[in-house]
Amino acid sequence: MALAKGAGSRWSILILAILLGTMLGAYLQGFEATQALFRDVTRAGFDVHEIDLIFGTVGFKLFLRLNLGSLLGGLFGLWIIR
Repeated sequence: MALAKGAGSRWSILILAILLGTMLGAYLQGFEATQALFRDVTRAGFDVHEIDLIFGTVGFKLFLRLNLGSLLGGLFGLWIIR
């Protein structure tokens, strides 16, 4: 019996598992023993340092990181929604 019944909830479970796996992989990059295993395979995004508006200054950064934790999280998510 599958835990997720609808198509929308299946996608949300899969995306949540990938995000949690990526965060776990980024956390495990901080340890010397697991740093080589969980290094970033790819990192893509953009960085807007400063947007000067009349009332203030705004800046933001968005990067997508893929590592071994992302792959393991995706496989775990697929296993959950099967």
